Amino acid sequence: MSQSYELEIVEEYELLGEKRYRLRIKGTSIYLNVAADNPEKAVEKAIKMINDMRLDALVEVIKKEGQSAE
Repeated sequence: MSQSYELEIVEEYELLGEKRYRLRIKGTSIYLNVAADNPEKAVEKAIKMINDMRLDALVEVIKKEGQSAE
């Protein structure tokens, strides 16, 4: 699916000499942790993870439920 997601970098840290990023899918409580050289690569990897794990369908359900609760 070629959907774009609003991702927010909530933390940048180093673990065992590796730069890592913690990203949140906006509008959800879903967080992804990725290793990357820079924020742009972190976002690319997070989007790939979302698509590989088929989280895109879950994200749509969460966002629709959030809109209907308003």
